Amino acid sequence: MTLLTIITGACGEIGITQPTSVINSTDLQTLQLLFLAQKEGKELARRFDWQSLTKEGTFTTLAAETQVAAITTTFADFGRVVDNTMWNRTQIRPVRGPLNNQQWQRVKAAAAQVGVEYCFRVRGGAILFNPTPPAGDSVYFEYISNKWCKSEVGVARAAWAADSDTGIIDEEVMRQGIVWRFLKAKGLDYAEEFRTYEMTLADLFGPDAGNDIIDMEGLPDQWGVNIPDGSWTL
Repeated sequence: MTLLTIITGACGEIGITQPTSVINSTDLQTLQLLFLAQKEGKELARRFDWQSLTKEGTFTTLAAETQVAAITTTFADFGRVVDNTMWNRTQIRPVRGPLNNQQWQRVKAAAAQVGVEYCFRVRGGAILFNPTPPAGDSVYFEYISNKWCKSEVGVARAAWAADSDTGIIDEEVMRQGIVWRFLKAKGLDYAEEFRTYEMTLADLFGPDAGNDIIDMEGLPDQWGVNIPDGSWTL
C-alpha cells in the first residue's frame, strides 16, 4: 500500500469521503489525516525494535572518552541504540551499556579507571566510552533507524513526503492506527478500533524477528563453545 491507499482505506472504514490526493491536498480533513499518518509512523517506529528498521553501525575506537561525536552525522538515520548489542570485535568483548545517568557517574567516580571491561553511554548525541579504549579497535552495534517509510524508488524517509510513498513497517497496522486516532480526534468512540490495533501490533511484533528458546533449566550459555553432542572418538 502507498500513503494514498492507506489514507483512502482508513476513510473507507470510517465512512468519510476518500481523497484523490493527500500530500498536495488543501482539504482540512485530508490534512488532518496526513498529520495523523505522520504521527502514527513516528510512534510506531519508537514503540518496538522492528527488524525492518534495525541497522548495524560500526566505528573505529579512539584513545579518548568520546568515540562518536555526533551520532546523527555518522549514522544519518540513527533513532536509538539496541540494548546489549555493542561489541568490540577486535578484542572479542562486549561493551556494556548503554549506561544510564547514575551508572555512568558511578563508573566515572570509580578509583580504578583501567580495566578489560568497557562501558558506554549515549549523551548529548555522542557515544562515550569508559575506560578509554586503545585506538584502532573495531566496534559494532545495532540501532533502530528513524526512517520508517520510503519513496517509490526505495529512498528511506522519516516522514511521508509523497502519495506514492510506502511504509517500511506493516501498512495495515498503520491504517488501523490512523482510524482510531481520527475517531479520537473527533471525540468519537474509538475503544474497539484501538483494541483491534493493539491486538494487531501484538501479533506482528511477537514473531517479527523470531524468538530465542526460553531455557527454564538455567543451563549455561552454549554459544561460546562449538562442540558436537554425543560420544567422541578418542
